[in-house]
Amino acid sequence: MATREQRLRSKAVARRLAGESPEAIARSLGRSRQWVARWVRRYDPADSDWAKERSCAPRQVANRTPGDVEAQVLAVRARLEANPWAQVGAEAIAWELEKLGARAPTTRTIERILKRAGVVRHSRRERPLAKGVPYPAPACRGVGDLHQADLVGPRHLDGGEPFIALNMVDIAAHAGGIEITPDEREATICGALVALWERRGVPQRLQLDNGKPFILGGGTLGEVVRVCLHQGTTPVFIPQGEPWRNGVVEHFNDTFDKRFFRSERFASREALSTRAQEFERFHNENHRYRATGRRTPVEVVGEAALRAPTSVAELPAGWPGRGKVEFIRFIRSDRKLKLLRRQLTMPDELVYRYVTATLDLSIPSAEGNLLVHRDGELIARSQLSINLR
Repeated sequence: MATREQRLRSKAVARRLAGESPEAIARSLGRSRQWVARWVRRYDPADSDWAKERSCAPRQVANRTPGDVEAQVLAVRARLEANPWAQVGAEAIAWELEKLGARAPTTRTIERILKRAGVVRHSRRERPLAKGVPYPAPACRGVGDLHQADLVGPRHLDGGEPFIALNMVDIAAHAGGIEITPDEREATICGALVALWERRGVPQRLQLDNGKPFILGGGTLGEVVRVCLHQGTTPVFIPQGEPWRNGVVEHFNDTFDKRFFRSERFASREALSTRAQEFERFHNENHRYRATGRRTPVEVVGEAALRAPTSVAELPAGWPGRGKVEFIRFIRSDRKLKLLRRQLTMPDELVYRYVTATLDLSIPSAEGNLLVHRDGELIARSQLSINLR
């Protein structure tokens, strides 16, 4: 059955064949003169479908990927998907094709092949960063410069047995580490942290959020901070309410959850810990990231000299007389720098800016032990008395 538009086209052609001008037809039908001319050209009395719309798509795609290449891409994708621990994206597929000796299409081409086949996983939406406000992210030039750490849990195994996962990532290498613990007490997490550093090395900086057990009750530096300082590591606390600043370890948490924890059942916390170590090794030996030039974490680390930690039992008692703790904070219109349940008034020039507030343990409080920097420049100095446990 002809549509209204098709009937309109037939009427326009009939009027034109009867000798009426294109201008008059176009004016009465509310169309352009070019529209009338196009359908007069399309008119074919031998074709009953001449008035139907035609596809504008080319009949042949000049650069279409050959069918055998598409089939190979999809076969590699299916093989990777059979292993719940493996990456299955375009870059992982390209690497697998290269290992097979095949010439891999570009990652954009692989993505289009996967989309046409309907096997694309929806990527996680990243939270947009504020525009125009520079963020003082800690420098990371090589392996061991910066680790990010975060806690996952508490979770429970079948039967109600609880566990906590302390996850950590070396930012330069994307090398992940997992320690399964029964709880999140300070002593437990400190032991897990040192265990991770025995495998990944002690970093120059360790980036953390502002929750327990890193900061206790919002106003006291916890035992984890003391252990970091004795190991020669500077703890860095991200801005409150901005968990995406720890984005690399947050992504690793997501990988841990979806690729590992939800992929199988665990009879006990000990069994979970054993498998977590196996997943850690698989990740570091096989996962490839664009940020590392498609190299695995093991390949990036290579022969880098990793700094070995001192066991918690061998660390000196009390707090060290030197070392630094960094807090990245955003100064709002009230001009308050808020940290450890204290509020310090900042200069007007810092409103709506990020700053790095460095607590220097080697400086007495009375001499101004809190140094506030913006863009590497010291712009404020203040006293900060803190509770050290």
